[in-house]
Amino acid sequence: MNEKPQITEHLNSYTLNAFIDGELSPAERQGAEQHLTTCHACTLRVLSATQLKAATARAGHRFAPPPEALRRLAAQLRSQSQLQTNPLTQTNPQPQTKTPARLYSIRPAAWAALAAAILLTISLLSWRQLHQTNTLAAELLDQHLATLSSAATPQVISSDRHTVKPWFQGRLPFSFNLPDTAVLPSDTILKGADLTYLNGQPAALLLFTIHKHEVSIFLIQRSTNSTLSTLSSTRAGFTIHTATTPDLRIVAVSDVNPADLDNLLAVLVQIQKPA
Repeated sequence: MNEKPQITEHLNSYTLNAFIDGELSPAERQGAEQHLTTCHACTLRVLSATQLKAATARAGHRFAPPPEALRRLAAQLRSQSQLQTNPLTQTNPQPQTKTPARLYSIRPAAWAALAAAILLTISLLSWRQLHQTNTLAAELLDQHLATLSSAATPQVISSDRHTVKPWFQGRLPFSFNLPDTAVLPSDTILKGADLTYLNGQPAALLLFTIHKHEVSIFLIQRSTNSTLSTLSSTRAGFTIHTATTPDLRIVAVSDVNPADLDNLLAVLVQIQKPA
């Protein structure tokens, strides 16, 4: 029998980054791809590095001022410069004081510095507001990617809600309902469940498939983390959508069609309502 040799050495950082950036030769790329088919650890490293590169690229453009704002700022600076260099053009000329001519020459630069400081302040405030949300979204995505690993085994493997729901009793400070199989959207299957944590708070992780796409559903007490309500987004090709009930926050993560993801969320929200 001709068996393929097992690759035991992991990809080094140079090879991993060159693989992601498409900088390897065809032979090197083929070797890396062959390694990734058998090495779970390196596959996760590639996923993590790819996400980091994408997030870094997005962050570099996230707080760029819109062109309209830059044009208005440039027009204001030009107008201010003209008024300072030719005071006679002012509609209400003020009494002239003896001011060093050098002061007029540096004022446009001072205005530019002030504008830059204002933009920086706005960016920092926006970053503070988004930082917690982005961190939690990254945590959710990492947990979902971990479920895609062939080595990942949920603590409960069952499509029976009467098996999955009771398993969480005593493990969570809250309870939730699961829909019957007949109520689930078309081609949606419950695979199992796990106990997990989000920002240090216990959460239920429900594992579904929709059209063979893996779906992670996180349920957490509504009072424990208000950031979850602002998470809806798309990250690295994965959709993160949220829904709420009076007691729960429900977050869905998957690469399935967002409309299909919302259909599952709607069923889970509906089943939490008292009969």
